[in-house]
Amino acid sequence: MAIMLISCSGEESKDEDSSSNVMEILDLKTFEASDIMPTTVIVSSFIQSNTEKPIKARGVVFNTIGNPTVNDQKVEDPESIVGPNSTLLQGLEQNKKYYAKVYAISNSGAVKYGNEINFTTSKIVIVPAIITTYQATNITSNSAVLGGVISRLGDLATGGKIGVCYSSANKLPTIGDTTIYANTEFTEPFWITVKNLTNNKIYYYRPFGLGTNGNVFYGELGTFSTTQ
Repeated sequence: MAIMLISCSGEESKDEDSSSNVMEILDLKTFEASDIMPTTVIVSSFIQSNTEKPIKARGVVFNTIGNPTVNDQKVEDPESIVGPNSTLLQGLEQNKKYYAKVYAISNSGAVKYGNEINFTTSKIVIVPAIITTYQATNITSNSAVLGGVISRLGDLATGGKIGVCYSSANKLPTIGDTTIYANTEFTEPFWITVKNLTNNKIYYYRPFGLGTNGNVFYGELGTFSTTQ
């Protein structure tokens, strides 16, 4: 008895095509973070697919406890393409450990993740400004002229305000005491006339620089006594 085997090549191709559609996203790879800063970092990734068509979405998920998902913080890439890509993560906390991985959403809505990486953001380095305190001049019973100059900008290089703070009670005055801002160029020597002082009284003062990020730098403490 002879048995004949007939191959249905057309049906086999159809099954393979169907399987390929299910396996639209084949592999995802998360690479080590780069350009690590206090509040930003770049995470590069690679997505391999069996089609050159764009996928529904791709990006990077991250958190501080591990195993991040799309329910955690995430950055979705503007273009949903396969292949290599770099994603910028922003708004991070300085000196903190994060966990991240690439994710992709297929056109069928399935979510797939790559391997997990971790990185620690760097610390914000504050470079102190150096402010020189000038000796008080033109002292009267109720006024005096106080001043100073920024000798080194340091963290004030991005700009800010300069002025003088003073007090008769606080021997180490801050901007929480009486404060007058200078109306002059940021890097130029400045002189400020303080008025309505009490006669025959000791005052303490310090010139200061207030940075745009809120950091305050003070010059050395100065003192003077008003006349009677």
